[in-house]
Amino acid sequence: MFSYRNMKKYNNFLLDSFLLEKEVWEGLSVRSLEAYISIFALLLENDYIRLDDFKTYTVANFKVLLAETFLARSWWSSTYNSYRKYFRVFCEYLKREKYIDINPLDEVKKRKCQQALPKTLSKEQVNELLLSLPNAFDTKGFVWYRNETMVICFLFTGLRKSELLNLKINDLDIEDGFLRVNAGKGNKDRLVPLPAFLLKRLISYIKKRQIITIWSNSLFCSRSGLGLRDRDMKLIIEKIRYCLTFHFTWHQLRHTYATELVRNNFDIFNISKILGHTKVSTTQIYLSSNVEKMKEQIDLIKMFS
Repeated sequence: MFSYRNMKKYNNFLLDSFLLEKEVWEGLSVRSLEAYISIFALLLENDYIRLDDFKTYTVANFKVLLAETFLARSWWSSTYNSYRKYFRVFCEYLKREKYIDINPLDEVKKRKCQQALPKTLSKEQVNELLLSLPNAFDTKGFVWYRNETMVICFLFTGLRKSELLNLKINDLDIEDGFLRVNAGKGNKDRLVPLPAFLLKRLISYIKKRQIITIWSNSLFCSRSGLGLRDRDMKLIIEKIRYCLTFHFTWHQLRHTYATELVRNNFDIFNISKILGHTKVSTTQIYLSSNVEKMKEQIDLIKMFS
């Protein structure tokens, strides 16, 4: 099982104790821990903030550190905001532990980001994707059926990749037709409703999967019974992309699912719950992306009549 204790430590009490707290008491995901580790590298190599000298934890020093690095590395505004966010969380920990009196990042403003519309697949691209799967994998084997089931699951549940990889067999509620997502983003549990055809497909997949390996509890696993990992997903998507006329990512399938729900007049509050968004405002970006629906509504309006 992953643990920060298995990774290379900083040999700095502040950083190591902070990350262990995040793992043990907050159940932070592997990806989030790795993000902290990557971002904290800047705290070890800069000329302004000295980790054990709390007098250097000033608003001015953090402003200069972020501004100079922003220019030197040609950051996107979103990258700048991510570093600010992670530094702020770390300083909040220091404040709580009485190392510093104020959080200097409270006075460091975020940069404005251009809100890009979510990239989705068209109906034609979804059809091409599904039709390409037999060409990407040997249809006689278990691997093809597993991979096709995963793609369909992405398209009709809106799961994040990490959430799909963490699914266990007992997360599937066959009787009520739900998937339980345990400790999703933000460490939140939620239920995701399954269309009848997808539920039927998952039941069929589990039967085939148990012929290959019985002992593993991971829903999507290898022939050896080990749960799939991020590197496996990279290899799978590369094989699929090779057979397509367009490029796509796993996360685009999540965007495509959400946009389809909006296009079919699904309630935005329920979409937010299904996707695991903390705020409905996060989900509202999909309303802006539904250009076809807006066009239909505009055509029905008799302007200036």
